[in-house]
Amino acid sequence: MANDWSLDDLDYLIILAIGDKGNKSTKIQKTVLVLSKLLNIQTDIEAYHFGGYSETVAERLNSRSKAHFFVKNDNEYKLTEQGKELYYKLLEELKAKNMEDVVKVLDALHKMSDENLIALTYFLYPETTEKSTIKENVNKIIESLKEKGKDFKVKREGNEVTIEIP
Repeated sequence: MANDWSLDDLDYLIILAIGDKGNKSTKIQKTVLVLSKLLNIQTDIEAYHFGGYSETVAERLNSRSKAHFFVKNDNEYKLTEQGKELYYKLLEELKAKNMEDVVKVLDALHKMSDENLIALTYFLYPETTEKSTIKENVNKIIESLKEKGKDFKVKREGNEVTIEIP
């Protein structure tokens, strides 16, 4: 991805995860997890109380050096005008690189409830759930979503994952 500012790929993932409407920390963490796997970008995501968590993402969300791209209002992160400009530029770059599917997945992730997004990451990345304090509840949600086929259809075969977005 282009590096017009002093940002790296993880910063770009965070900006994409915040989105043009803003998001809370949990949703940003889970979206970064999915995007990092899709785009093959190395992150320090590890098992935590609520599933996959990155200390680096948390630090960057609270870093003053990123304040010209996003800010925290109450419990939600929002992109600044410069952040939105970069967000749309990143979407265009993904499309230009024939990664429209990643843009579609990102759009679906933004539309998902926090509960469904957490369930998706638990299903896709079970290795991040070993320390989870909510695993039992999330597994019930996963089973419910499988029955309904809501928001997305996911199939896992070994390390291969297929996501269908209607």
